[in-house]
Amino acid sequence: MKRISSFFLILFLLTFTSVLLSETITVIDMVGREVTVPSKIERIVTTYKPATQFVFALNAQKMLVGVDNTSTKEKLFTLIYPEVESLIEVGSKREGVNIETVASLNPDLVILFPHNQAEFTASKLETLGISTIIINPESLEEIRETNRLLGEVLGLEDRAKTVDDQFDNILKILEKAKNLPEDQKKVVYFANSQLLDTVGKNMMQTDIIEWAGGINPAAKSDAGFIKISPEQLIAWNPDFIVTSQKFQGDIDQLYKEVKYQNVKAFKNKQIYRFPSILEPWDYPNPSSYLGMLWLATKIHPELFSDIDFDKVADEFYDTLYGVPYSELLSKIEK
Repeated sequence: MKRISSFFLILFLLTFTSVLLSETITVIDMVGREVTVPSKIERIVTTYKPATQFVFALNAQKMLVGVDNTSTKEKLFTLIYPEVESLIEVGSKREGVNIETVASLNPDLVILFPHNQAEFTASKLETLGISTIIINPESLEEIRETNRLLGEVLGLEDRAKTVDDQFDNILKILEKAKNLPEDQKKVVYFANSQLLDTVGKNMMQTDIIEWAGGINPAAKSDAGFIKISPEQLIAWNPDFIVTSQKFQGDIDQLYKEVKYQNVKAFKNKQIYRFPSILEPWDYPNPSSYLGMLWLATKIHPELFSDIDFDKVADEFYDTLYGVPYSELLSKIEK
C-alpha cells in the first residue's frame, strides 16, 4: 500500500513540476543573468525608450501597461499607437524606476535598461514576484541580439526573424562600403549635442560610421563619450561631420565659424544632421540600421546611385511598424 502511495506521490510531483516548468522559460539576459519568465506574457512594462521601440518593432505594443516617462510623448509611438499617451509612466533610466508604480500594474515582465542600478532594481522587483530582463542594445550586433532575445521571451520568434531580416538586408547593401580599402574611406566626425562632444571606440555611432564606409578619427581615443578641443578637430580635418539629431546648434550658423574654415567638411559644405524628425537614427534602436544606410549615401553617393533610399525606408518602417516612413512623416507635417 505504501509503495502505491509513494508511486502516486512521485507521479503527482513529476506532473506538477512539468506543468510548472511549462508555464515558464529560462533565458540569459544581456548582462549575463539567468532569468525565469512566464512562458505567456500579456502585460509588459518598459523603463526606457529603446525598450519601448523594440516592443513596437515586434508589434507587441498592445501588451504595454506602463512605460518610461518619455515614451508617452514619442512621435513614432503616438502616431502608430495613440493609446501609448495614456499609459502609466514608471520613471526613467536617468531618474530611476518607481517600484510601487510598477508593482501596481501587475506586469508579467519588466524590461530594464543596462546601467544605472538596473540589477539592483531587478532584484527589488523580483522579490515582489515580478520577472525582469535587462537589455543592452549598445552596438549594431547587440540591437539584433536584443530583438532576438525579446522575440524569444515574448513568444514572437517568427516576428523577430522578420525584423532581423530587415537588418540583414541593409547590411548586405552596405557591404561594398564597409569593405572599401582604407585609403578610399572618408574621415567622418560625429558631433553629439555640441560640436566638440563626440564618441570614441566601442560606441554604436562608431559602428555606424564604419559600416557606412567611414573612419571615426575619435575611435583611436578612449571609449565612450569624449570632449575634444577645437585644435583637435582641426587636426583631424574630417571629410564629413555628422551631428546627432539632438545637436543643439544650427548647421547654417556653424559653417560661419571662422576658426574651422580650413577643415574639409566646412570648406566643402559636408555637415549633416542625422534624421529623422520622427525618431533619432543615431541612438540605440532598430532604426539605427536605416541611419547607417543614410550616412553611406551621403559619404559615398557613387556607390549607392542604384539605391532608392526613400523606398528602403518605407519598406523598413512598413515591415517593423505597419506604416511606411513617408506616410508617418506626412502625418507630422500636417
